[in-house]
Amino acid sequence: MKLRVKLTIFAIILGVLMIPAYFILQTFGVFQKETVLSDYALAVDVNGKSYGTWPLINSFAAMDKEEDNRQFYYRIDMSHLQYLFNLAYQEYDVKPGGDNPYLAGTLNYQRTDHNYVQTERQYENANDFTTVLNLYDQDGQVIYTYNNTGKGDKQLVESIIHQGMSRSTNGGGGEVVRDPYINITALFRDKLNIDVKLTVDEDHKVVTIRMNKSEARR
Repeated sequence: MKLRVKLTIFAIILGVLMIPAYFILQTFGVFQKETVLSDYALAVDVNGKSYGTWPLINSFAAMDKEEDNRQFYYRIDMSHLQYLFNLAYQEYDVKPGGDNPYLAGTLNYQRTDHNYVQTERQYENANDFTTVLNLYDQDGQVIYTYNNTGKGDKQLVESIIHQGMSRSTNGGGGEVVRDPYINITALFRDKLNIDVKLTVDEDHKVVTIRMNKSEARR
């Protein structure tokens, strides 16, 4: 058998094997620039110490894999996105202590009249409607609107794969888990004038959020 034929057969076999390998790697988010923070505790920096941010959930948060200008994301279709606005406006009290030696304590979110995340139905007719998510600032002004499709919107909302997760379809098969995450770093910087930075402690598996007014740098 000629070498060219052997190489052709080898290339075909390799190509066939690479197809399932590609989908397996895609399931683990290898080809995307973001990673979901399921393996980390989520915290916020208060006077140089890290405090747990519950009920914000780590598996609904994500960050860029690259450290340079790392962005922070959160599921836009989750109601406790509200708590990120509470962090931005410092609407919380610190509760020191607890049994986690890697966190200085937790937060108690203050009750506020501000509802930063609201949904509304936009009717096309008496039967059909779409669900829209509106995000508000402290003055009650809409700062972002997302048509709740469950996908990215080619603006601030990215469709991010939750690595290693799959969902069952109606046909009994599975599909890669993709969910809509909004870029909190860009949103808060552009709309609230607040810088969002992340510190990643790989040894202790903690991602700490720091939020500061932009003018505080000057």
